[in-house]
Amino acid sequence: MNTNVAFGKKGEDMASAFLKKCGYQILRRNYRSGNNEIDLITKKDNIVAFVEVKTRHNLNYGHPAEAVTLSKQKELIKAAQNFINDNPSQGVDYRFDVVAIILDESKRNAFNEPCEDIFFIEDAFRTLP
Repeated sequence: MNTNVAFGKKGEDMASAFLKKCGYQILRRNYRSGNNEIDLITKKDNIVAFVEVKTRHNLNYGHPAEAVTLSKQKELIKAAQNFINDNPSQGVDYRFDVVAIILDESKRNAFNEPCEDIFFIEDAFRTLP
């Protein structure tokens, strides 16, 4: 597995574990719709969230959340619309979240684990009316 792909998967694993601790149920991982992918689809309190996970080693190229550009948002919206069409639910609201992770593997904490910062942005962006 390519090191960037492995690093991204590690970030998705961390985001999944974080969201579970926050009470979210993980419905799907890596949902594909055509060329578009949603990293995580979660549910909590009748809200289904389509979650984009961005992981960086540091801030040299900006905050990971900044990588969720308008074009990426449009791709996520298309994939989410296909998911909703294929999995209709009554009484459920939908939103788009972002989990941004900075995982500096060169620094270690007291347990000799890589230092990490996880930023959870609920309702990070909306679809156009």
